[in-house]
Amino acid sequence: MARRQSILGAALDCFLEKGVGATTVDDLRHRCGASVGSFYHHFTNKVEVAAVLYLETLESYQRAFLGELRTHEAARNGIEAAVRHHLRWVGESPRLASYLTHCREPEVAEASEARAQELNGAFFAEVLGWLSRHAERGEIRRLALDLYYALWMGPADEFTRLWLSSTQNPERLAEAETILPPAAWEALRTPRAAVARASRRSEA
Repeated sequence: MARRQSILGAALDCFLEKGVGATTVDDLRHRCGASVGSFYHHFTNKVEVAAVLYLETLESYQRAFLGELRTHEAARNGIEAAVRHHLRWVGESPRLASYLTHCREPEVAEASEARAQELNGAFFAEVLGWLSRHAERGEIRRLALDLYYALWMGPADEFTRLWLSSTQNPERLAEAETILPPAAWEALRTPRAAVARASRRSEA
């Protein structure tokens, strides 16, 4: 297990430096000190390494995101906390975030597609279930999943893409934490006029 993790760690270094296409198995072996036999005991080729690194990073991110979301019953708390979680995860793991965002080359996408679909299916089903419960209570707007994502996580996702490609200034990330979570809530919450109408109907 330790050797497998050292290969994945070396792969992260090499893929971020050179890209998957320009990296060779020898690059990976030399970076972590693995023998030929040790490398092929764990992986069949560099594309498998790249796919495993992508999938394990994706699964870890999704598990932590859902763990955060499950701790919040109130709609506003959960929506804002999820945005902060995303920003902080990127700030704490910029190299993994860069790989997840920028290094999924076509052969890696093909090799990881089936498992990624499984992970994404389960992840978004739970997220949509959480959102739907709050929509049914009238706390947030009723929207399709893609619109929920665009309004909720889209701005934070785009911000972190730009942040990872720039100087990665921690002050800018901290500023985003003060602006983007409440903006996400404002985008998703039920408009005040609709809440007032619902209140009047219940009192009639």
